[in-house]
Amino acid sequence: MKIEILEKLAENIYSYKAYPGNEEIESVAAALIEKHPCLKEPSSTSGWYGWKISLKFKMGNYRQKLRDAGCQELKVNCERRGLGETRGKRNKVKKPRRCETNFLPDLPQGKDRESLEKEREQMAVEMTKRTPDITIVDAAMSSTYSLRRQEVVDEEPPVSQMKIRWPAIFTERQISKEFTRLVSKDLSKSFLEGLDGHLSKLIQLFRSKRYEDVPEMTSILESLDKNPSDRDEDVIKGMVIGILVVVENVMEPLPEFYNDVALVIEEEVVMRHLSDIPNAFLNLMGLVYALNLDYPKELKFTFEVIQRLFIGVGSESCTARVHSLKSKLLR
Repeated sequence: MKIEILEKLAENIYSYKAYPGNEEIESVAAALIEKHPCLKEPSSTSGWYGWKISLKFKMGNYRQKLRDAGCQELKVNCERRGLGETRGKRNKVKKPRRCETNFLPDLPQGKDRESLEKEREQMAVEMTKRTPDITIVDAAMSSTYSLRRQEVVDEEPPVSQMKIRWPAIFTERQISKEFTRLVSKDLSKSFLEGLDGHLSKLIQLFRSKRYEDVPEMTSILESLDKNPSDRDEDVIKGMVIGILVVVENVMEPLPEFYNDVALVIEEEVVMRHLSDIPNAFLNLMGLVYALNLDYPKELKFTFEVIQRLFIGVGSESCTARVHSLKSKLLR
């Protein structure tokens, strides 16, 4: 009976996440005992510690079975460790790093790469029209998700190539949908609710004496007090990832009006005419996930705060520095 229980639990856990963390395994074991008190272990203080250990081993065995059966998401991580015949690829293949729930799915049943490639071509042609048919684009982007993820993770194409092959992914609508496919969360709702929830406490922290000698922060706070609220190629030269704001004759750090707000990735403007900086940032986060990009090294903690505290993805496993900020925000 225990083997059957563990099999069912592993199957259900895998439907949500292939690589659950320690706390997530604990929560499942605790929920099992709460739902079925007869399964409580008399020799365990918590009553579920043995179930937790058994479940961790069962998840490993379950993944191995699926890997042997040809599951793409698990095979690719086997390659990453340098096992089997693909030892030379191990440094290129990436395991989920930012709590993706649907990182590298297999192709849909009844479809192969050739049929999905035809759907991709139809989508690309539709995107060349002045007014693309949203229904066609939505359906094509949804059905070709597995093909796109295998391309992004395995081949790591440059952004310029992705813009040609997958033009729809550089629209606000599809960024939001792709993020939901990857993380099972609504990007805009999560980001804006998280930002609103922490904003007043963040401003309070920034106004503390600790930041009074940071001129950039001082000027922004002064601008907040006053007002709550042709591109030159040299500007984006060397810019790996960033937000480009175009203003005219405005000296304040937070102007009332923007001529344009754009996203730059790999020295290329990939999106324009975004309404404001928060909207640009949430679309930037969506593209980071959709294109499997690294966080900029010098801003990795900033991006981690956005991911874990504002959007709420992987909030249970923060780094020490981000956990310290989280504690201050929740006081």
